[in-house]
Amino acid sequence: MRAMTVGLIALALVTACHAGDQYDIKVYPCPRAGGAITIDGVLDEAAWRRAPLSGDFTFYNKPELIEPQTALRMTWDDGHLYFGVVCTEPRLDKLTQVGHARDAREVFHGETIEIFVDPDHDQGLYYQFGINAAASIYDSVRTDPSWSADVQAATSVGEDAWTLEVAIPWADMGWAPEAGQVVGVNVCRDRYLGADRQWSNWSQTAANFHDPARFGHAVLSPDAMRLGELEAEYRKGGRTGPIVFEGPPALVDAAYRALARRSLDHSAELLAGIEGALAHDEQQGASEELTRRIAAYRTELSGFADQIEAGEPLPPDAWRQMTARLAGMRSELDRVIWEARLAALISTI
Repeated sequence: MRAMTVGLIALALVTACHAGDQYDIKVYPCPRAGGAITIDGVLDEAAWRRAPLSGDFTFYNKPELIEPQTALRMTWDDGHLYFGVVCTEPRLDKLTQVGHARDAREVFHGETIEIFVDPDHDQGLYYQFGINAAASIYDSVRTDPSWSADVQAATSVGEDAWTLEVAIPWADMGWAPEAGQVVGVNVCRDRYLGADRQWSNWSQTAANFHDPARFGHAVLSPDAMRLGELEAEYRKGGRTGPIVFEGPPALVDAAYRALARRSLDHSAELLAGIEGALAHDEQQGASEELTRRIAAYRTELSGFADQIEAGEPLPPDAWRQMTARLAGMRSELDRVIWEARLAALISTI
């Protein structure tokens, strides 16, 4: 049975345990508005200039960038969560602004933005808001349109894009916001211009837009340390893809550095625990192989530590690769521990 324990550990060290998908996990530092916002479809308030611009919308069913693109900003105050969405459109001559009754399904039969909000970040209870180019509104709790909120929405049409501005009351979603909270969000676009129909999303979904496990994450008024300590929230539900922080370069670099430090410390703790268990193993040949593999992990962690502590800014892609690898390493080490405990339990039977 001792040999079985060692064998299971060895297998786990070789095999990575990756659940779910490898889609980007988007994290948006959502600033407080700091002033009144008039919902008129024009993003001209100072609050919008302070809110990071985010884009890179992808096809709804595959992680490839779509054209034309969509860009968004988010901000908040005690009363509302605000979205500003700019839809680039080379065929504005085909755009028709047709109004519909509240909660009419026809809202989704033209140019429409769909916004999803999971205020409690529990990936269970979420709200959908569909607003078309004429600012007609459909809203629902999950897929039940009998629920309604006092949503404000307005649109405007420019030379090469149309713009949507939306205010969603927190109270109608049963939520009181506080700085540092994480809110699940996604913004999706239904592009219907003649025979051309496209569906795209900000945070990549697997099959359709009603996919709260794959919503992005808006963190209300965070500093870099707060962004870096929330990895468990970002990876809720077994997400394994790279974490993508939006925002100013200095904030993004500091957030990745904080995230990497915490992840590095956790990985080192797991590795130390495995080394302690290995010291009591009687299978010398297997122990030597495991020791070699653990040394390789140590070398990899040391390299990451050198990069983190050097203090030099790293490109976002380098941070994404590092933090994704650290998360993958923790999954591998977690499996080592689980397999060892299972084998120990079997040995007592």
